[in-house]
Amino acid sequence: GTPGTAENRHAMNHFQRFEPLKALLPHAWYPFLGRFHAPTPIQSAAIPVILRGENVLLMAPTAGGKTESFAAPMAERIQGDGSPTLSAWIISPTRALVNDLFRRLRPPLEKMGLRVGRRTGDHREISGQRPPHMVVTTPESLDSILTRAPKLLKSVRFMVLDEVHMLDKTPRGDQLACLVSRVAHISHSMQRMASSATIEDPEGLASRYLGPGHEIVRASGNRPIAADFVHGGAGDLLKTLKADCAGPFKTRKVLAFVKRRADAETLYGVFKNRPPFGDAVFLHHGSLSRHQRETVEKRMLTGTSGLCFATSTLEVGIDIGDIDLIVLMSPPGDVSSLLQRMGRGNRRTAATRVLCWCRKPGDLFIYQHLLECAKKGCLLGGSHGFIPSVLAQQCLSLLMQSPGRWINPKVLASRMPPWLSKTQWNPRLGELLDHLAEKGWLLVQGNRYSMGDRLEEAFERGHIHSNIAQDAQEVQVVDQDTRKVLGTLPRSATETGSILLSGRHLEISSTAGPNRLLVRDSEVKSHLSIHKTRGPVIETTLARDFARFLGFPPGTAPLLRLEDGRWGLFHFTGSLWGVLLSLLIARKKDTDVSAVNGHFMLLSQPLEDLPRNIPRSEVRGVILRHRRKLRHRIQEGGWASQIQVSWRDAHLLARVDMDGFMKELQGMSLDENIEAEQKERLVALAGGLPMADGIGRP
Repeated sequence: GTPGTAENRHAMNHFQRFEPLKALLPHAWYPFLGRFHAPTPIQSAAIPVILRGENVLLMAPTAGGKTESFAAPMAERIQGDGSPTLSAWIISPTRALVNDLFRRLRPPLEKMGLRVGRRTGDHREISGQRPPHMVVTTPESLDSILTRAPKLLKSVRFMVLDEVHMLDKTPRGDQLACLVSRVAHISHSMQRMASSATIEDPEGLASRYLGPGHEIVRASGNRPIAADFVHGGAGDLLKTLKADCAGPFKTRKVLAFVKRRADAETLYGVFKNRPPFGDAVFLHHGSLSRHQRETVEKRMLTGTSGLCFATSTLEVGIDIGDIDLIVLMSPPGDVSSLLQRMGRGNRRTAATRVLCWCRKPGDLFIYQHLLECAKKGCLLGGSHGFIPSVLAQQCLSLLMQSPGRWINPKVLASRMPPWLSKTQWNPRLGELLDHLAEKGWLLVQGNRYSMGDRLEEAFERGHIHSNIAQDAQEVQVVDQDTRKVLGTLPRSATETGSILLSGRHLEISSTAGPNRLLVRDSEVKSHLSIHKTRGPVIETTLARDFARFLGFPPGTAPLLRLEDGRWGLFHFTGSLWGVLLSLLIARKKDTDVSAVNGHFMLLSQPLEDLPRNIPRSEVRGVILRHRRKLRHRIQEGGWASQIQVSWRDAHLLARVDMDGFMKELQGMSLDENIEAEQKERLVALAGGLPMADGIGRP
């Protein structure tokens, strides 16, 4: 036939192919999906399942269309069934993602005559005479609502846990699982949904958040990865970006991920006002004010070009337009972070383009290993272990939700997720409540516990809803001339009197209250110094596979003499076990151990053998004597200091997994006969890997 006939036939086939899905969404199809050429795989697979009322986990790569997958069928059922307001709740990990979801959902819902609202510390849009049909909020705000206005959740029909992989295996993830269980006690006919990027254990994640009887809907579609590497300093990176902008790709928008806020500030100063991006160089990190972050997001979304240096604040979700190139300024700590960051770029092209900056000799091998894992779909993440400090926070929150303002172990256990009964913590809830009473949070009244003075004050200040650890008191930084808030910093970062923030060298001019500093521009060059006790944690499974990638047989522990006379032990056991191994080795007299990380440590003396014959009781004793150092390699949550030491120790011992560690140690053997090519790799690794506790390179 003629070309016109072929085109018509293709259009007809395309229409007929999606007609059944379209028929399921008579009200929501055009508002949510009409502007797209075709539904994505996850949309085609998930929408019928959600319309049937199933609890479901949606798994798809970044930019796979997960939002429309759950929002369109929810909107269809809300409008078609005449559902009441406040019937759909979407829980998102961050305020920025809440704002982005709100902006994206509002137009299609308004076309259907439905309303969406936000509930965060900045927005309270769910009250009044016309409350919304859908609410987007954070776990902390959901906790606050449950405590202060639980009646608002009686009409919940749908609950979505958006980007749940960002929270899973963290204190906020365990809190969210508890909150979902508490809401289910208020609304008994609630359909649960969760959206996630690709994860290693979808069944485990779904069981934690969705309960029994769930379905898992997956959609593949990871694009090929086109990775390039640049070595050297900032000048070499700038030269590479210039060439990329002028080359066949015609790169216009670049998103560069950095490890720390200080790195973002420093690099911003280097690249600002230089070609090829000129004044279209931006900053995005957690210390900047919300207004500044949103301004950057808008400029990246609407501008024709831009280079943005960002921490993990732009890793997920927020719409900043189509990014031509992702730049990794340092290797991420795990494969999931790599996939998440790469997923932000090249959404309209066949391949994902990523440029990896190798500032240290060993960075290249770490990048190559992570990329290999990503291409094979091997995430090599850690296992889930419930974080018990969350129970202290949930106990106080649940007590304040109770009409009678009391709680006991039985009530607390009944509101928590059913799977928690299989852990060591449920039988010991009485211990926790007694301890909280000793700390002044609770009062003991017979077999009940009521509100203590400490809880009353914290509740009034809104301090009981978060499990985010606050390592330092924060202060607001305000421009003394414009009175605009520039950002928020730990007080320790301002102690020198000069700071680098928002790309400006500033000096503190005066104070405007106990937690508010006025600043002005300064000619003195300064830097941003934010101390963190916990660096990136490398999981044992990832470290083991890295040894395989470098060509070492399982159980091999290369021992290499370095030029300065010290010895490098490449243990490849991960961050937590690496520290424990270093503590056992350091028990030997005249052996100093330093520069410990997930793959490597420095020794002052050569080892004759590994410390594998130490009794289990002695290993336990070493763990407990050095508990503070080891705790930095696990997640404990913001309420860890409020639970009893015995609980913290039990949690630490569970995460260490002594049996697994000792089995690993029994299977390891030292190897000093290293081939020349492998020796070169190890030397690069010893000089290039970041060292724990701020220790410099050997």
